[in-house]
Amino acid sequence: TIQDSQGNQYVWVEVPKTAEVYPTAGLEITEFTEDAYTAIETDLHTYTNDYRDGTSYKDEYYSDETTGLTSEQYTQLKQKMLKSVYQNGGFYIGKYETGTETARTSGSSSTAPTDTPVIKQNVYPYNYVTCSQAQTLATTKMESGDRTTSLLFGVQWDLTLKYLEKKGTSQADLKTDSTSWGNYQSNAWNITNANLKYLSSGMSWTTATEKSKTSSEKILLSTGADESFSKMGIYDLAGNVKEWTLEYTSRTSRPCAHRGGSYDNSGSNEGLASYRGDYDTTHANNNNYGFRCVLY
Repeated sequence: TIQDSQGNQYVWVEVPKTAEVYPTAGLEITEFTEDAYTAIETDLHTYTNDYRDGTSYKDEYYSDETTGLTSEQYTQLKQKMLKSVYQNGGFYIGKYETGTETARTSGSSSTAPTDTPVIKQNVYPYNYVTCSQAQTLATTKMESGDRTTSLLFGVQWDLTLKYLEKKGTSQADLKTDSTSWGNYQSNAWNITNANLKYLSSGMSWTTATEKSKTSSEKILLSTGADESFSKMGIYDLAGNVKEWTLEYTSRTSRPCAHRGGSYDNSGSNEGLASYRGDYDTTHANNNNYGFRCVLY
């Protein structure tokens, strides 16, 4: 885990620079041409194929409204990400879902959110936000120094799942049923946390030191509420809030991709850590949509 001067924390996701990972691109790329980027991306898709499952979702530009990026900006950002992953052997992912110090209760696609985003434990999830708003916040409001911050590309989400698998998490926990390690409607838990905050259906946020839930309740939690929701130090990748990404869904009416499921899903099907979902570009009126940042 690393931490910036504002206290935001990131966890390293290893993508080994080996012949197993890069059979087509090879290990000696020095000139990053269009063909080189294509080879790297193809190899990473092959490496994470178990988490793509033949999806039509792609890391490609669709419209400025989808991610707040022009076609040129999107391509440049993706190439920078691919080059960094290849050269550095991985990337940093937000240890927690992006949050705010003050709870958000509404959002609008026509009004840019002004809450300062943070990547810290025990804060409110940064929700009521569109995909393009989330990307703007991730890029312009997070301290990055000489690095880049953004939402995850789809391949980075899949690489994170592959990393967890390589470190001992079963594929079943990632792509069949994530109930055992996510905050979902379908699981029961008991949390003891001196800084806990939670939101039950139809109620305001409550501060508590302990909270229990049955397997039929919907309860949104503050970030990193309990160690049981963590894998390799990465919290809430499964459940709590759905997380916008930079993938395009291949659906013109619902082009924005989200991953990971939320507190009002079950831990299987639409709630899986590996699940890909879609929504429209103006969707900002739900508390179960948030985002996570990466640094590379």
